[in-house]
Amino acid sequence: MIRPKNLLVLLPLLAIPILAQLDWVAGQAAASPHEHHNSPTLAVAHRLQGDDLHLQLTVTGFTFSLENMGKENRYGEGHVHLYLDGKKVAKIFSPQYVYRDVPTGHHDVMVELAHNNHDSYGIKQTFQIDIK
Repeated sequence: MIRPKNLLVLLPLLAIPILAQLDWVAGQAAASPHEHHNSPTLAVAHRLQGDDLHLQLTVTGFTFSLENMGKENRYGEGHVHLYLDGKKVAKIFSPQYVYRDVPTGHHDVMVELAHNNHDSYGIKQTFQIDIK
């Protein structure tokens, strides 16, 4: 039988494995923040009006942030890069955007989600347009 005096000595020892487990769980949460967020998605609808390209961007798990551009990355936050024929032509900070005066001809268009520091999320949509 354990005497009350000895129990006071044993209680802290019994708590060590529990505290160690809690530290491990907290460490796992801090080490992998992306597991707690839905991965961002991007859907792009476009239409041409003359030589203007109208974009409608539908995102989930992502917030547009002009005020944090160039600052520390926050997962699920950033902006959109618009490329025309492989050249970045615009940074977009809202779901609607019009790229005006697209040159005449056939063009490859890419729209991609970007972190605050401009690195790509690797989430993009591509399509082609013809301006007459």
